[in-house]
Amino acid sequence: MNNNAELYYIDFDKLFENFADKYYVEHSSEYDSPDDFAKDLDEIYHLWATSPQSVLGGLSPSEFFNRIPNDELIDILKGSCVGEHNPSSLLFDRIATEPELLDELVELAQTTDDDKLLEIALALIAELGGADDEFYMDMIERDIDAACKEVCIEALCDRADEVKDELLARAESSDDIARMEMYAEPLTFCEAGDDGILALLRKLLAADPNVAYVAELMGRYGDDRACADLYPLLDTCDYAEFLEIRNAIEELGGVVDKHYRDFSSDPLYLAVKGNNNLNDD
Repeated sequence: MNNNAELYYIDFDKLFENFADKYYVEHSSEYDSPDDFAKDLDEIYHLWATSPQSVLGGLSPSEFFNRIPNDELIDILKGSCVGEHNPSSLLFDRIATEPELLDELVELAQTTDDDKLLEIALALIAELGGADDEFYMDMIERDIDAACKEVCIEALCDRADEVKDELLARAESSDDIARMEMYAEPLTFCEAGDDGILALLRKLLAADPNVAYVAELMGRYGDDRACADLYPLLDTCDYAEFLEIRNAIEELGGVVDKHYRDFSSDPLYLAVKGNNNLNDD
């Protein structure tokens, strides 16, 4: 790294906080309250980012980060995530303008066991246009933070038609309910009518204890053949499940009487009725 290496890990958030505090004191007459001041924080941040800072040798924070060589950026990102530290948004923005760093970020995401670093790497990968399909499919099968896994699932949802065949193949070779749920979620964004997707959803409905969630997936997918699987569940479900199953059936074009069953002894039903003071479900 260059001679500025020791400056890369300055607490830039604290530098901005000090700048903003000083700015507020000097311009307090222009604001009715701190909340009023908060409305200008984006502009004040830009002012700070483009103003020379003595701690940076007279460079502005933006200029400081723009001068970092590309081959040092990922190492700086790693160092900025150590412990309680967080990378400056200016570092994030700089990396997000360098497409040639995408492969290095993908490798970082595939190898790091640090949740914070993984979350940031995934966000940067998205900013740079995303990784290939296999990357996201492999990531959801890893033991990673749930929020990071959800980011990968959402990426697959955005390209559902492209990954349909591979997700179905992986689902057909798995008996793990959690994995089948992850495969199923993107598949519900495909066009309704695929026998393989409906078979997966039916398999989940028969095995997954989270009936309400699977009903939601079926409703989203939109294949009205699923109504035949959902209607029988209305007779044995609890009130929380009833609401989701009914919603799914109605999304699929079916009809369920709101008073189909008496839930007067169901704790959730009583809580909802008590809180809302309603006569209808």
